[in-house]
Amino acid sequence: KWGYCKSMGTSLTYDGEVAVGGSGEDWLRDGTSRANVAGAHEFAEGEGPTWLTRAQGSSLEIISQDESVAQLDPMRLCQFLLGESMDRGVQLHHPATAISVSKDTKDELTSVRIASADGSETDIPCTRLVITAGPWTPTVFASLFPSATTKIPISSLAGHSLLVKSPRWTKEHEAKGCHAVFATDTLGFSPEIFSRLDEEVYIAGLNSTDIPLPELPADAKAQPEAIETLKQTAARMLRPPGGHDDLQVLREGLCFRPVTSSGRPVISKVPDSKLGDMKTRG
Repeated sequence: KWGYCKSMGTSLTYDGEVAVGGSGEDWLRDGTSRANVAGAHEFAEGEGPTWLTRAQGSSLEIISQDESVAQLDPMRLCQFLLGESMDRGVQLHHPATAISVSKDTKDELTSVRIASADGSETDIPCTRLVITAGPWTPTVFASLFPSATTKIPISSLAGHSLLVKSPRWTKEHEAKGCHAVFATDTLGFSPEIFSRLDEEVYIAGLNSTDIPLPELPADAKAQPEAIETLKQTAARMLRPPGGHDDLQVLREGLCFRPVTSSGRPVISKVPDSKLGDMKTRG
């Protein structure tokens, strides 16, 4: 239902380069590869992902332990979770914007007001409010709690991606498991390529901290030059030498990921003392 498949993590280097490890957002911001080749071993000639074109002088090494890596389709997983939640009675208001919160005579949180796309507004009673808005979380929090004395330490990282079909990645190949390939710098960035179920190959790794966060996720517009770079990467790494233009582009994307200085997600209760003139029930 969500494209789960066992996978193998691999590192692709060129001309004796060594993949760069890192923590936090360093590898994202600096455009280096996530691959850490410690303890890796190289594929034999002719082995490795069937869809990957290995240039002369390149080295492909396994960087994951057996049975330790798997992947899934994030979109399908989210759609599944949303469907399961709504079947259990969760109410969805979408698209909608949280515009304010209300409190009672004890200054305790009592409701959140949302505005729908048609301009109507609705008050939803609540005593607990969970904000999970990715890189938009700091903005949402600040707008709902303008007198709060804390800032949410989340920043934004933009990433372009490409989803393609390749005749060298078929149902027969999927039966042997998927691959995650982390490559060192090529064409100005470190590509990350994942073969998925349903004969799909996902290409990413082209990240930037310079693209401003749009007001809404739906406002994100992929930059043509970035998509062209990914297409060139796909042609170089997925098309066989001398092969025809047999890659089919399924989807072009630009997403904004939440990042923190530690590289870890923030899951925390904001203390009442930092909410300003608002508090929550005990």
